[in-house]
Amino acid sequence: MKKFFALFFVLVFAFVLVACGPAETAETGGEEAEAEDGIVIGWLQKNTSNVFETYINAGGEAYLDKMVEDGVIEDYVTFDGKTDPSTQISQANDMVNLGVDVAILQPAEADGSAPALQVLVDAGIPVVVVNARTINTDELATSYVGSDDVNAGEIMGQFIIDTLGESGNYGHLMGMMGNSAAIQRAEGVHNILDQYEGWVLLDEQDAEWSGDKASKFTQDWIQMYGDDLDAIICANDDMSVAAKSAAIAAGRADIVVIGVDAIEAALSMVKAGELEATVFQDGIGQGEGAARTAVEIAQGKEVPKEQWIPFVLVTPENVDEFID
Repeated sequence: MKKFFALFFVLVFAFVLVACGPAETAETGGEEAEAEDGIVIGWLQKNTSNVFETYINAGGEAYLDKMVEDGVIEDYVTFDGKTDPSTQISQANDMVNLGVDVAILQPAEADGSAPALQVLVDAGIPVVVVNARTINTDELATSYVGSDDVNAGEIMGQFIIDTLGESGNYGHLMGMMGNSAAIQRAEGVHNILDQYEGWVLLDEQDAEWSGDKASKFTQDWIQMYGDDLDAIICANDDMSVAAKSAAIAAGRADIVVIGVDAIEAALSMVKAGELEATVFQDGIGQGEGAARTAVEIAQGKEVPKEQWIPFVLVTPENVDEFID
């Protein structure tokens, strides 16, 4: 009889454990996220498709994998925001229900993703914002990790001056203008080129970070402006690679093109002498920095309110350093 009751209680206890266990609602770094057993980090990623965003994701996930392996944290969960603010808001609520200890937010938009940050903070979850800001980042985020996007725009503008002199005509392909990085890079470009009366802005378009849109705008500009088009400044390298490729295909390899991120395709074109330059943004460093900061917050450590990862101009002279 004693054996029967012992077996009965073991079976009941096992059933309760299974019934009350957490449901998996997102991708996890380990088997599943169980906040009650240790530190769990949640990450609202911007997307998992854009080349540069995958660098940020990879840098952070590699660090968090190591923290799981070393037993520093129990697990982490990631959500693909699909560059959609409403998706990120819904995922923020999911993350609250999971009970994560600290969240990382990679905003899709400055305005649109702000409620996602508000949801997390209202639930008492500290948040590290990475790469781009929401309009409420300064007020609500525990820490921001990123690069000074105004500086990236200024580097591009100064490169055009240094390469072509104090006069010419240019087109400007901006990122999605609800995004803080796009807004600030455009600001930086104008900070430099607006100082020179000899430089004329022929057209400025929101190409939404898209290579396809950048290619189409470049073809249209070559048709419209002909030899008057001297340069194209692009807010990222998906666009700069597409714009330069379109220019080459149209017989206008002379058009000077520059972008930001130093993705593999851009570095290859700089190495080959096809793309004039890119601006290196350390996405892996940003992702790792955000993940490290999140873990430190979960451990009760003090962290800086802002952490800056510098941009670097990449030309044929130093491109090998970045290809490695």
